[in-house]
Amino acid sequence: MNRRLENVTCCGCCLLCDDILLEISTQGASISNACSRGREFLTTLIENTSISANPNSDEKLKTARQWLKESKSPLMCGLQGISLEMQAESVRFAQKEQMFLSAGKDTESTFAYQKYGGSGCSFGELRHRCDLLICFNFDPFTQWCRFSERFLEPAGRFVKSRNDRTVVYVGTSDYLENSEAFDEVVLLDDKNQRNTLVQTRLSLQSDVEQDVSAESQNLCQIFRDQVVKSQYPILLQGSAEFGVATQLTQLLMEINKTTRLHRIAAGSGKHSGSPQETILAMTGFPDHVSFRNDGIEYDPQRYCAKRLIAHEEVDCVIVVGETDFEDLLQDTSIRLIQIKNQSEKTPSPSGSRIELNWEQLAGTQLRCDGVPVPVKSWNLKQPENSLETLFRTLNS
Repeated sequence: MNRRLENVTCCGCCLLCDDILLEISTQGASISNACSRGREFLTTLIENTSISANPNSDEKLKTARQWLKESKSPLMCGLQGISLEMQAESVRFAQKEQMFLSAGKDTESTFAYQKYGGSGCSFGELRHRCDLLICFNFDPFTQWCRFSERFLEPAGRFVKSRNDRTVVYVGTSDYLENSEAFDEVVLLDDKNQRNTLVQTRLSLQSDVEQDVSAESQNLCQIFRDQVVKSQYPILLQGSAEFGVATQLTQLLMEINKTTRLHRIAAGSGKHSGSPQETILAMTGFPDHVSFRNDGIEYDPQRYCAKRLIAHEEVDCVIVVGETDFEDLLQDTSIRLIQIKNQSEKTPSPSGSRIELNWEQLAGTQLRCDGVPVPVKSWNLKQPENSLETLFRTLNS
């Protein structure tokens, strides 16, 4: 059976390119317009369509149900790399089973946004208006292979070519892989990132020349001179620990007193939406909650997944999608039920670990600028083991 599918949305990274051409036959698949990361993602996804529609054995399902029934303090975490609908389904299951629920990723940046607010814009504005792009701890040319092709090089409504834009990298060398793609690079010492941002902010507040580090002088030059002269400056913010994210946000607030520096929060890898936003919409709280029969309790410190697991305050962990603390899960003796998409690769299960699979690509994803994108299922067969079905089975 041959199939030609046009305008397929690729979830290989958070650009969510929607112009992919797939030609699937019994001899294999041909993929056009995808980058190397997207090609790998789609190839794996196509290969997984040949897997049995019900790869979860009755024994594994029976054991997982038993673990949940015996659990006194279950935890659900992860929720990364899955559609918004599946995130909502996971929240409902956690509430019904009275679990702890922790998003378990990127919470530091979320805290900073909650406390100090953010000034955002869309990638459409980046393409059509941005003449100065500052990338903080994020290399879009490496993380998003088609970034330049789709957003920087095409003529925008007000910016006609790549030559009309200045792209600057600011951050540590850990996040920089392609320095030649940037017009200017300002490297910050990892240990002094926070202090450098504090110095820069204080310098911008004062008209008097201050004795500051070379890194802070470079940042002052960018934020005081280039941002002011730019018609539409944008900050593309990547990873940052809590103190750095907070200082960066305060710096933006200082800059925005006199001029406007728009911000886009960036994420690497597969991007399907923000679990924090999903939990906030469904519970009124953004990330770490405890569901009880008398209500919901919110405590971002106490109910953080890493803390609960490290202190063994939970006796069963359900991981849906991806996490950023796989090493911690490997070392724990707590019972672990990992519910993963067929394309994800995880360590081999052990006596206290069960892996359950589901096949699902369809659902609403979020583009990196927060715009929802509906993704149609293009699998050769409709999956029988959807995430909703798995939850119903575990609850039976």
